[in-house]
Amino acid sequence: MTKTSTASAPPSMSDLPSLRDGILCDILLGPPPSGLLTDLDERIRTGFNYISLSMAGDIEATPAAVYARLAKIRHDLSGQSDKIVLVDGVAGIRAAKKSNKLAIDFHFQGSEAVGRDLANVGAFYKLGVRWMLMAYNFQNNVGTGCIEAEKNDIGLSQFGKDLVAEMNRVGMLVDCSHSGYRTTMDAMSLSTKPCIFSHSNARALFDHPRNIRDDQIKLLAQTRGVIGINGVGAFMGEPREVSLDTVVRHIEYIAELIGPEHIALGLDYMPPAFCQYILDLAKGDAPGMFAMPAQLPWGFMEPAHTPMLLSKLLKKGYPVETVRGIMGENFLRVASEVWQ
Repeated sequence: MTKTSTASAPPSMSDLPSLRDGILCDILLGPPPSGLLTDLDERIRTGFNYISLSMAGDIEATPAAVYARLAKIRHDLSGQSDKIVLVDGVAGIRAAKKSNKLAIDFHFQGSEAVGRDLANVGAFYKLGVRWMLMAYNFQNNVGTGCIEAEKNDIGLSQFGKDLVAEMNRVGMLVDCSHSGYRTTMDAMSLSTKPCIFSHSNARALFDHPRNIRDDQIKLLAQTRGVIGINGVGAFMGEPREVSLDTVVRHIEYIAELIGPEHIALGLDYMPPAFCQYILDLAKGDAPGMFAMPAQLPWGFMEPAHTPMLLSKLLKKGYPVETVRGIMGENFLRVASEVWQ
């Protein structure tokens, strides 16, 4: 739920003439257990042009299960070709914008889907997986997750170092969100290509294990990458109800630290039914497993309020081209450099 100053329906991108021709990207959407097409229809009405879907996490992920999941969702989405198109690169995203369709590709929240076989990286890339986290909250074969790192952060393993090199080779973005401090610093130092934090905010503004420190932010900029600002209230000190002004503060802080050209949007929105699913999955330990409140409701910036967020940036004096960068062009620049 998001605080707004009006009871009327949120605007769409068509209500912002100076941004109407820009490409609006959300680089992080976790598909709910049901109702994905409804969620995507809502994004289309708001004016989103590109979304990346999470196809695997580190919890109970195996290569075989993930291959099957990818096959099914590719089949299901191919039946929506009147409004959705699966894309392989930036040219496809721009073409989808021109044809008024929503461009979709995939990513993994964690690296357990690879198993211990680096050959899976290239195979998943051919199936549309365009980036992958090192670890999701806890230790895996690759590195340490951000929750476990609060007590024991051992950084990238040798397999993790090999994984980063293979991701660089095939063109898959190295994503540092959800990973521990040392693991992210190792990954960014080793990567020869721009890295991303697909959905992370500034720890200087709110001390939460899912947020990232200033030196992580600065090293990310040195890789020429981007940080996707998320709208998860628990990570901003607003666990029940999110203010757009708080989201703006995270954008402004990172923009002042490294420049707005390193900012994107990775909202990580979950509708109520999905929140309940995650809470049930945690079996009473949502704080321990996901660093989320023990009880619902959880607050999020709603994707439908993205035009309002961008409008706030314009009113604060951000140039139109800078806002276009945040809404999508910054991410597309990085993708163009990495994807093959």
